[in-house]
Amino acid sequence: MKVTFLGTAAAEGIPSPFCDCPVCEHARANGGRNVRRRQSVIVNDDLLIDFGPDVYASCGALGVSLTKVLYTLVTHSHSDHFAPADLVMRAKPYHLANDLPEMILAAGPSSLTLWDMTGEAGDRYAGIRRLPMLPGRSAQLGPYSVRAIEATHNSRIGDAMNYVISDGSVKLLYASDSGMYAEHVWEELRDLALDALIMEGTIWKHPPGREHLNESDFALMLEHMRRVGAIHDGTVVVATHFSHQGAHTHDEMVESLKPYGAICAYDGFVLEV
Repeated sequence: MKVTFLGTAAAEGIPSPFCDCPVCEHARANGGRNVRRRQSVIVNDDLLIDFGPDVYASCGALGVSLTKVLYTLVTHSHSDHFAPADLVMRAKPYHLANDLPEMILAAGPSSLTLWDMTGEAGDRYAGIRRLPMLPGRSAQLGPYSVRAIEATHNSRIGDAMNYVISDGSVKLLYASDSGMYAEHVWEELRDLALDALIMEGTIWKHPPGREHLNESDFALMLEHMRRVGAIHDGTVVVATHFSHQGAHTHDEMVESLKPYGAICAYDGFVLEV
């Protein structure tokens, strides 16, 4: 399984255009891995996780094509993770040279409602089929077995999801955005023996929060996952989804993650498991 990180930032991106904090100023001055677009990843070349406002720019900058994407998973309806108006560009008038296969888009009710509210009926003529999802549901998307688990995020709505994805040989948990999991979620993860864990570190240097992880909660999540058998010594752990207000520069984040045996993702990072 190959996972390409199209973006690794939280809602404002890094640098945030309206901010002169040290992290943003460092990113402007130094560029490279310090510059982060908003979070999205593509698994192999056919499964996209989150379709946010920076996906187009990320694909252009990284040389990534979405022409083979057959499945899209949406974690929640926040605007940095789902920009449904851009889906209209999948319609035939916008890509005359090729015919795209049907794409299944799995998302919660709030995300699908947001899509309806854009006024763009993209799914009707852009070859997209909706698959309503909720925490606790599973789906078979081609070679991928997908199970949605409840994220501690966007709690006023309650349909934010993290995803366990298996291709039959590799099991991956995509855990962004979420604070500490509720007790029942730990039971769902028991003895899962993940091959890879992609987990957020949004508010890394801040005090604990409810809907995002700081450094201490990141460590606690790993501790709980080991205790229930969700991860083991061979599990690859990758941290991502960093806020300019809560994270360090890229090099500092690399050092900060070393005690946890975790890799610091950056835009364009490719994880092969």
